[in-house]
Amino acid sequence: MKRWFWISLAVFALAPALALSPEWRDVDVNKDGKPEKVAVTNLADIAFNEQGQIVGWYIKTVRATDFKGNYERAPNLVRAGQTPPGTLEGFTPTSREFTRREQGNPDADFIARFSDGSTTLTYTIHPRFLTIDVDVQSPTPRKLVWTGIGGTDTPITKWLGQGNNQPLNAGQGPAVYVGWQTHKASGFAMFIRPQTPTPITLTQLNGAGIAEISVPAGSLNLKVYGGANELVRLSVENFYELPGVFQPNIWGQISLGLLWLLEEAHRLVGGSWVLAIVLVTILIRLLMWPLMHQQYKSMAEMQKIQPLLKKIQEKYKDNKEKQQEEMMKLYQEHKINPLGGCFPLLLQMPILFLMYKIMVGYEFGQGFLWIPDLALPDPIYVLPLIYIAVIFISTLLTSAGNKDAIRQGIIFNLVFAFILFSFPAGVNLYYTFFTILGIGQQFYINKQLGISKPSMLAK
Repeated sequence: MKRWFWISLAVFALAPALALSPEWRDVDVNKDGKPEKVAVTNLADIAFNEQGQIVGWYIKTVRATDFKGNYERAPNLVRAGQTPPGTLEGFTPTSREFTRREQGNPDADFIARFSDGSTTLTYTIHPRFLTIDVDVQSPTPRKLVWTGIGGTDTPITKWLGQGNNQPLNAGQGPAVYVGWQTHKASGFAMFIRPQTPTPITLTQLNGAGIAEISVPAGSLNLKVYGGANELVRLSVENFYELPGVFQPNIWGQISLGLLWLLEEAHRLVGGSWVLAIVLVTILIRLLMWPLMHQQYKSMAEMQKIQPLLKKIQEKYKDNKEKQQEEMMKLYQEHKINPLGGCFPLLLQMPILFLMYKIMVGYEFGQGFLWIPDLALPDPIYVLPLIYIAVIFISTLLTSAGNKDAIRQGIIFNLVFAFILFSFPAGVNLYYTFFTILGIGQQFYINKQLGISKPSMLAK
């Protein structure tokens, strides 16, 4: 085995477990000499200044990333040079309070409360969600200014008026929601909606993307989403259901189908996400069985003609053109597709990609054994190492006894295994179990064809 592989494996094995403790931190995020109060979570870091404004909303494209105070290159939803989100007209707080609902609980809410004695502005941040609660208590009417989103891509502005089915890009009056979305499919979004069915009232939403929200005397309660402009996450946060928020393409529709399947399996097995993933994996494997069966059978047939292939290679070792011609004739005689081994891998890649998109954006709130959360990578890399052992066995079964194919297959799969080190544990669980089922299918076909063990092991 290549020396670089073992060195890389040692680096991964000795690396510290990926973990982040949600907490309040004091960080000068805008480099103005005054530290801001930052709520640090696995999904985003949100920074507040003394006026109760949000001066930084930093999204983590890789869950549990610790920016360690270095926010210069972090995706920031706050637009530079504009009035910060959460600007309450005529509000100068004299007291500030930053707490957690339950100390020592990583899922406990963050509370940021600002008051001037009569008016109170409260933010509630939920560590497992990208939606925060914004509550204003005021004895007199005020105006709340909200801007979004930052970055170089000018966002699409949306607001859905009460009684309408499609959003507009500017206007005023009662609104079901207000939102900003970047043009890029892999971009970000911010949406504001009321916590109750009562619509929010916009005094203005202009083309510059600045929303002015009326705060009546008494209270105003809002929910604000800030995160990926992605259907799974918007569905988790209960914003996908809003008209005009997101229009999925064909892959998005399939993702929603897989998400529904996972949730139904979760309900069916009594609330275990591990069993739900296993059940869905079995179902997907069964659906793909006929297509995979033909390809695995082709690869098994390749094992049976290995002696004939070796004879051709020896006979025409000095004439590569003739060698290839005779090998193709042999394939045709035995009705074998020499590229059949690539098809099963290509077939499962789109589903693996969709599973990754679902699990990286989903909130399981559940782990198993040594894994604290299925949405986070395996902290001690047990699942990726199990996958390495599994693909070694799989490669032996599907390589047709060809030593070069065995070597190339192992190297390719090991490179892919390194990618799995950073994947959510749920994805690793799915793909490892999927591969184990594939080994069972290949072993069954080999046995039917009289191939008791890989020719490499038979010597």
